[in-house]
Amino acid sequence: MTSTDGTDDTSASEIGAPTKMRWLHVFAIGLGFFTTSVSWSVYNSYLPAAFLPDFIVGDLQNTIIGAIMVVDNLLALFLQPYIGARSDKTRTKWGRRMPYIMIGTPIAALFFSLAAYGWAVFGFWFMLAMLTIFNVAMAFYRAPVVALMPDLVSSENRSKANGVINLMGGIGAIYAFAIASQIYKISDPALGVMLGVTAVQSGPILAFLTTSVIMVVAVAILFVIVKEPSVPPADAKREIGIIKAFQQVSFSKDKSAAAIMGAIFFWFFGWNAIETWFTKYGNEVLGFSVPDASFLLNGIALSFVVFAVPSGFIAVKFGRKNTILAGLVIMIVSLSLLWVITDYLTILGVLAIAGIGWALINVNSIVMLWEHLGQARIGAGTGLYYAASMGAAISGPVVSGILFDILGIGILYPLSIAFFVVAFFLTMAIKTGEAGDAAIA
Repeated sequence: MTSTDGTDDTSASEIGAPTKMRWLHVFAIGLGFFTTSVSWSVYNSYLPAAFLPDFIVGDLQNTIIGAIMVVDNLLALFLQPYIGARSDKTRTKWGRRMPYIMIGTPIAALFFSLAAYGWAVFGFWFMLAMLTIFNVAMAFYRAPVVALMPDLVSSENRSKANGVINLMGGIGAIYAFAIASQIYKISDPALGVMLGVTAVQSGPILAFLTTSVIMVVAVAILFVIVKEPSVPPADAKREIGIIKAFQQVSFSKDKSAAAIMGAIFFWFFGWNAIETWFTKYGNEVLGFSVPDASFLLNGIALSFVVFAVPSGFIAVKFGRKNTILAGLVIMIVSLSLLWVITDYLTILGVLAIAGIGWALINVNSIVMLWEHLGQARIGAGTGLYYAASMGAAISGPVVSGILFDILGIGILYPLSIAFFVVAFFLTMAIKTGEAGDAAIA
């Protein structure tokens, strides 16, 4: 197949030999991941700390909010792995991943904005319904957009390419924490009239609306730049469903894939505790305003962006496992420091150090699962990754919300640290998954 620049556009699976990485294509694919990061970062910053407390009060507030934060993810837990594996077998004139991306993104963007209008105008149940559709739409395209990169990039370059993908995701988070947090503060009567809400509600509505517009523009650019490679007929014989992928990971003699899935679950549990509850912790424990507490997360987002690409190069030199272990150590030490620090600027600095650790971890984990499953099962490997990470996203806020209601939100850091420690020991058990390792049968 010929790409938009006139060069041969074969996939890694078509030639078997190392291929030159096209950075423009990788950056464009990163825009797809950017759409998920920018929306989730806004979602997690304001839904539990600002929107839901308007409707939920009482002693069990944190437990109920935690439950709501995961109810919509239950469908995603099953849908993302299934869609990821299903996209391996999809054949259309637009490609096998692109149809999911082009359908799911606009729907997610639309209902993201409608959820904010539900909060401001139509009430709790309308907001919850819009959030449910938003989450389902996100689950519909998230695995295919991530699986698109290894379709175009050979094994030895995937850590570097995934660094670029995560760089774009980090930029999305920076928008949410730096720009959307300032838009959120707007209180303009004229803008309120234009949007059909009160002046105080105009800022939050505009923050969600601009995020939706950015999502649609980003995926349109992706569609114009990236043309999917053709899929060799031989790949069809090796493609498997998500159930078969789980069976292969579970019953393989090499337990490395199972260990990396367990590690992914536990470090995302620890991460989701911070991502979901940090703004509320900063407001209730440290006394910062909600927007100012959210702004602090720029520390981790900015350093993640800076170190996303270097993390891929570090993994090429020192190995994916060793790079992840170093990242876990940095996260554990950083969270331990944050447990005792209360100064605003110092917290910002320590979060920046934590962002380095998170980049080392996050850039290199999914590529290990791709290595285990093999080229023909990229979507299935992506599905397994999201099964583990979404499992943590579902259980994490519920468990942490219950514990916070019992013990207080002050235990946020010890709870997160405990799960990162478990992830460290599971990562130690991984034996394979480096570039060039043989896929499981």
